[in-house]
Amino acid sequence: LVDVQALQTQFSTLTSKISGKQPAAKEPVAPPPTQQHEIARVSLDVAEHVGLEEPLGAALFKFGSIEEKVGGERVKHDQAVTGRFVEPMSQMLESSVALAQNARRQVQAARLQLDAHKAAFKSAAPHKADAARQQVEHAEDHFVTCVDEAMRLMRAVVESPEHLKCLSEFVAAQLAFHREAAALLGDLAPEIEEIQVTQEALYRHDNQSA
Repeated sequence: LVDVQALQTQFSTLTSKISGKQPAAKEPVAPPPTQQHEIARVSLDVAEHVGLEEPLGAALFKFGSIEEKVGGERVKHDQAVTGRFVEPMSQMLESSVALAQNARRQVQAARLQLDAHKAAFKSAAPHKADAARQQVEHAEDHFVTCVDEAMRLMRAVVESPEHLKCLSEFVAAQLAFHREAAALLGDLAPEIEEIQVTQEALYRHDNQSA
């Protein structure tokens, strides 16, 4: 006979894993690689408890086996996303932002220098006016150069094709995962449906005969 209380507990665990809710653990355990791996483990445990000779047990065993494979594909996906998107994107942004911030500081320093030379020109004695004016003109040229360089670096952050390449890799990784998961679940779905239809027919027949 099936231990109904134990079965209820296992089903409660399975539904919580599928929904993403984490029941309080009795003791610390190593987390599974993915949610799919955890769903697979619990499904296989319930299948063994119910019995593989039972339609429910057989269906859960098939489901758990497929979910384990989907979990393996998820691990590949996560590794690809980390190596082809997260890490290179983070490195590029860190480098680009550092250059842009340095250029911004250069602009601020050039602006302060220009303001200082303008103030000196306004208060310069007549015999020093030409020299002061030349310093202002030089400071203005330097300021414009710094602004142009800062704008170039900021545009480079947005216009670089490398960021699009990383995004393309991310999309490709997601597409590969969902394609493989869909193929695995697509093969499973008719098997589960067949078990369900057969069991439903037997269930109705037994109830009508009773």
